[in-house]
Amino acid sequence: MTDISRKDRLLFRLSRLSKQAGAHLPELGLGGLVTAGGTVLLLQEKLMERVAEWLPPWLLVILILSLPVATGWLTHVVRSRRRPEPQPIFHRQPFPDRIDGLVGRDAEIQQVQERAKERGIVVVQGAMGMGTSAVSIAATWGLTADARKQRYADLRGPDRDRPETPLSVAQRVLRTLDRPPGAIQEPQDATAQVMEALTGTDRVLLLDNVSTWSQVAWLPPRVPGAHIVVAGTFTDELPQHVEPIRLGPLSSEDGRRLLARHVGEERVNRDPKALGLLVDACLGTPLEIIRIGRWLARNRKVTLQDLVDDLRSVSVDKMLDFVLERSITQLRPMAQQLFVLLAGLPIAEVDHLAAAALLGVPSAGDAIGELADLGLVENVRMTRVRVAGAFRRGGTPLEAAAWRRLVEHFADRADTYGALLPGEEARAWFAIEDRVLLQVLAFESPVPKTARALARIADGLETWFRLEQRHEDRLRAAEALARAAKTIGDEHVQATAELRQCAILLTWGDPRKARQHFDQAAALRVKVESWPAELHLQHAAILLAGGDEFTAVESALVRYGQALSGGDFAGHSIRLTNVAALLLRKGQTLDHDGRGTEARRLYVDARAVLYESLALAERASDPSAAAHAQELLALAHHYLDQPHDANSHLKEAERLYAESADEVGRARCLVQRAVALLDQPDHRQDEVVALLEEAEPRLPPAGVSMALTHLHLARLRPDRAAEHRAAGLAALAPWDGIAEPRQVSELRASLAAL
Repeated sequence: MTDISRKDRLLFRLSRLSKQAGAHLPELGLGGLVTAGGTVLLLQEKLMERVAEWLPPWLLVILILSLPVATGWLTHVVRSRRRPEPQPIFHRQPFPDRIDGLVGRDAEIQQVQERAKERGIVVVQGAMGMGTSAVSIAATWGLTADARKQRYADLRGPDRDRPETPLSVAQRVLRTLDRPPGAIQEPQDATAQVMEALTGTDRVLLLDNVSTWSQVAWLPPRVPGAHIVVAGTFTDELPQHVEPIRLGPLSSEDGRRLLARHVGEERVNRDPKALGLLVDACLGTPLEIIRIGRWLARNRKVTLQDLVDDLRSVSVDKMLDFVLERSITQLRPMAQQLFVLLAGLPIAEVDHLAAAALLGVPSAGDAIGELADLGLVENVRMTRVRVAGAFRRGGTPLEAAAWRRLVEHFADRADTYGALLPGEEARAWFAIEDRVLLQVLAFESPVPKTARALARIADGLETWFRLEQRHEDRLRAAEALARAAKTIGDEHVQATAELRQCAILLTWGDPRKARQHFDQAAALRVKVESWPAELHLQHAAILLAGGDEFTAVESALVRYGQALSGGDFAGHSIRLTNVAALLLRKGQTLDHDGRGTEARRLYVDARAVLYESLALAERASDPSAAAHAQELLALAHHYLDQPHDANSHLKEAERLYAESADEVGRARCLVQRAVALLDQPDHRQDEVVALLEEAEPRLPPAGVSMALTHLHLARLRPDRAAEHRAAGLAALAPWDGIAEPRQVSELRASLAAL
């Protein structure tokens, strides 16, 4: 009989009593509840009477006053302790499972752990197939077995021929550390954030499958109280200060042990000499040894000596191809077809559902399992499959029907998950698939009749990249869609892509290039009446950015409103925000001309329009539109000399921008705060400079906000005035040679006068 502790017995009996009471609760009825409640009240009253008899009146008064405060404080403490750990906003990859029993790598694992403890960052280098990832994962588990302290990023991208850019890698690392990936414009901007996220946390960050040192050169050389493990092949030269732990081939003895693990002791004992010859043929590469071992395990009638004899008849460089050809001939038809399709894809890996879409079948699990058993493909990142590098065949023709099925599959998924953003499941999917989707859009030979599906993929990416504020990736996706649509000959999709590039470039502060894309989109639609709503909106934005033609801007906004449906609250909110921006711009022009009364009337009108826009944005549950309206409301109140209201709206705009990880919008708010402080006679110069310096790296490299930032920094820091003057004028360069608003002209003159 199993012994049960007294505590467990008591808990069991209390649980059973609670369940019995709950089961009989309906029988108690309303009368029973009233009786029970009345009894409690009577007891409470008697207790209060006894307490009043025992305690003096002055002490009762103190208790009456202090009891609510003490109760509230105690409730706050209890709730704060019960508060669950906040979930990460940015989805990160789960850490790989523990790897035990690696053959011949104990010394390297120990070395990785010791060096990580000594230096904080350690580099593990090895050729493909040497088990670099496996050794690093095993060592990381030895550094900390606490899953809450493990962080993992697989930096192997979907492009077979080009590694991920350093900026893309930095963004992926930031997401792994629950930081907004859109907050940086250069990889070096992530260095301080990595330091801040890891210092003193006792965490281990593993960056796996690094291709080049330039991808991670921005990492801090040491993080106090944390460890960073970088593992990869490193095709470029490592700097002299980096001393990597290099993984070489397995020794002959270790290679025999690894192969014997797959082949079986009985077969090894029959051909011990042949076992050594097979290990030598694999050049001590663990991946190749495992692959041959799996093939022999599936072909038990083939002796080790028979395989050695066959390999002797081919050259050394064709030995592994020999086993590959034998493996492929043994595959069932569906597995053979899948292997050929995967080998010919322009993207390196797909998930299991996409593999099924390639074949045009509901599930490809059996075929993938068959390929994985032979080592022809590898499962990476849970349910993703990739053809092993040694078996990828260049020039394999890609079936048009298979590619069309794959594009339609990704379009359906992008539609589904795009509608679910910013939900956690949708974030998780896009975080894994966004690079793959970009590769699909950028395919050099798009298949006919896929333009609409590609547009749906681009729509999903636009929603995702806007959420993460990754404007460069937004531009990449729009450019790729425009090229694909032009190749296929779909003018409607091409116009959409050109307009999207126009909008992004306006956000990025480049009105000249934005105008070029707008003209290309407009050329595809001859009649103005046939323009979609987005085209009218971009037309208004282009005119507003390119000068002070207020009548033309107003006309474009009217057409935009007419093209919107009545229930499009977000669209009408954007329209009203643009109307308010037009009114504010008009007011500024009148103010500079000495017509302050008329300008003030326009500021009041803009404020009223913005409140209406804000109400529509809230109805549409669009935080981005609401943040922009709040930002302009702060500006309107600033022009109306109402600093308290301006500060209130500015704080709300900054909060909304921060919630949606819009670093550009938040940086504009920081600049506004700095300008508002400058208007105060008792402002602190160091506080203004701190706000401007915090905003500067987050702003687009060109545009009015960047120029204004450098203008004020030049005035506040005379020792670096020349540097800020040059940077401010460079921020206004996109207006060189084209019409420019009066605001830009005045900024240019102020900078030139420094």
